[in-house]
Amino acid sequence: MSYRTAVVSALSIASAALAGPSVFHNIQDNGYFTPFNSSTSSSIRYGDSGWFGSGADAPVGLEAITLGLVVTNSSHAGTTDINFTFNDGDPSHLVFGTGAVLYSTTIHNVQLPDTSDIGGPAFFSLTIALPGVFTTGGFNNVGWSVGVSNFNSDGNLGFQCSSAFGQTAGYYTNNASFYNGSSWSLFSFGSGAYGVANFVADITVPAPHTFTIGLAGAALLARRRR
Repeated sequence: MSYRTAVVSALSIASAALAGPSVFHNIQDNGYFTPFNSSTSSSIRYGDSGWFGSGADAPVGLEAITLGLVVTNSSHAGTTDINFTFNDGDPSHLVFGTGAVLYSTTIHNVQLPDTSDIGGPAFFSLTIALPGVFTTGGFNNVGWSVGVSNFNSDGNLGFQCSSAFGQTAGYYTNNASFYNGSSWSLFSFGSGAYGVANFVADITVPAPHTFTIGLAGAALLARRRR
């Protein structure tokens, strides 16, 4: 084993320790939904939810959520603030879980791409850390909602969407949720597996503690194996 191989191996181990496994994950296979624009009130919110586990799981500490987002019909790059909550179950309180807010934050100056040169939607992702967030156990209900403020773009912003077939970890719900500024309601895009209203999201837990020998240790290991 060469020094270079040992170093690369050590770096690979260290990198693996940084990324935690997904407990809730789906893919974009059902188009997109773009409800936000410059005229959207900051009180408007859209939410989604799901769960993971078997019903008897212990509470789980989470690491981050990555949202699959999309911009359409913009003639120039822009920005927005994204107001985000993470909930115990659906934020509407209408599906399952208490809907209690477990974490709330505003991500300022999220960059919105210019779509004029690509002739179609621009897809991107936004990762939001979930510091100190624990599920409540059982089926480990999870939910979240998104709103915008200080929207500075002439385009539309929204969510990449997934069907029932696109869920690869955890479990989806049939409905998304909508807050009109005074009350919550549920909606779907239509009937069947491709009609469910699932927003693309990836929720991770911290990686298991992994032993890494580091660069100095890799060099020593390489010399001993010559």
